[in-house]
Amino acid sequence: MLSNRKLLLKLNEISVHNLRRKHKPDHWSVVRKKVQPVDKALDHFDEFYGPIFGKKWSEIRAGLLSKQKYVAVVNNYGNAPETCEHLELKGALNVRKLFQLEKDYIEERYSKSKRLRNLLRIWQMDRSTEIDSENGSLDSQKDEKVQSFSIAESLKVAALDKDRIFDARETKSSELLLEFVPATEIKGNEDYIPEFSYNYCDENSDMTVRIEREFDIHFPENLNVYSYGVENDEPFDSPLRDQTDVYNYYLMDGGSIFPVLALDLRPNNTFLDMCAAPGGKSLTALQTLYPSVITSNDISKSRVDRIYNVYRQFLFDFDEKFLRNGRIIISRRDGRDISDAGFDRILVDVPCTTDRHSLKENDNNIFKPSRIKERLRLPELQSDLLYNALQLVKEGGIVVYSTCSLSPIQNDGVVHMTLKRIWEENKKEIVVKDLSPALLMARCLFKLASPKMMKYGHLVLPTRAQSFGPTYFCKLQRIK
Repeated sequence: MLSNRKLLLKLNEISVHNLRRKHKPDHWSVVRKKVQPVDKALDHFDEFYGPIFGKKWSEIRAGLLSKQKYVAVVNNYGNAPETCEHLELKGALNVRKLFQLEKDYIEERYSKSKRLRNLLRIWQMDRSTEIDSENGSLDSQKDEKVQSFSIAESLKVAALDKDRIFDARETKSSELLLEFVPATEIKGNEDYIPEFSYNYCDENSDMTVRIEREFDIHFPENLNVYSYGVENDEPFDSPLRDQTDVYNYYLMDGGSIFPVLALDLRPNNTFLDMCAAPGGKSLTALQTLYPSVITSNDISKSRVDRIYNVYRQFLFDFDEKFLRNGRIIISRRDGRDISDAGFDRILVDVPCTTDRHSLKENDNNIFKPSRIKERLRLPELQSDLLYNALQLVKEGGIVVYSTCSLSPIQNDGVVHMTLKRIWEENKKEIVVKDLSPALLMARCLFKLASPKMMKYGHLVLPTRAQSFGPTYFCKLQRIK
């Protein structure tokens, strides 16, 4: 029989052996049970975006969760012709040429539709004349011989009536698109959906916003962007270095080309990229070969270092040929504090909830509990940045505001709040450019939200078939 002491030791040994060992905090079983920031983000988006997009939300949600699709921006400071040929042999499509083909198709379809409407109107007029003549209602033509026309004969005659027939060659493409796109009222608030408790769209305000429609997007001839077609999710190969040791193309989200195109860059423009990191949009603007000076700015050292890194990877002898001669300026400032005025073009690609990143990465996720205050203050920060940009741009200059979020408050809401502030504080005249007619040419490759959902800007929607975006962009021009 065991002594009491030995029995206690035996029981203690059995108890220790049966104790469940506690895993470390980073063990997979512990991590799996936690509610991660990506889970919080998805719950938030389901609750918020679901009612906004309705039945379309499931498709947009699937696009957000699917693998992101990229486009390749060809580096003109390398061997561009060879790169274009290589990409085309791989089956990639030149986006500029694709847009032009779609635009030509729209114009051709409009021209045919316009001609048929004119011919039908002429036949109706001829038919009405014939009936009136038979009834003796035209006294001035009682003694004239009335000739009866069949439909076929009337169309033949009408086709030769050059005063009545629409000639597409005598009409500018913008006019064709103007007639093709039905006019809609977009100045009201009837289709604007506010976000939760935010109320930046004040329906009782007496502020008036001038909105002008634009019917073409200037796609610079030297800007070559390649994409694979709809439902083709083949990834691009990693960029290669050429004989000058620069990469041949830059990979970026396809929606990101629209803020750059909306800038309507022209030769010798001065351009400020207010929140430039990692530098892709600044680099894309440089590839147009238009700007005389590009200022790429961001707020932190780590973000500015990323801008330097991109430029050095794509520009041979960057420090000597671009920095020292002032062609490119890299600055580290809070965009709200920049005071250098007189820029021709300003891009305000603001910090936002970065919806796609928030659903994919837990690191640096805006939905972390420690970043709640930061997330709630985003609209205020975004509005301050846009407000300052509208102060800095010269008269006649263009500011493009953009985010990578689906949030109405971070998009149209911030634009509205900023326009209201501009109007109340200094009466600057700002015109919003409605690009809806011009963006018809992009429908061959991109899914854009209905203009009825947007009050000021435009939104590239991710889908399963074409997982670009989300990208919101709004073009504003300062008149005075």
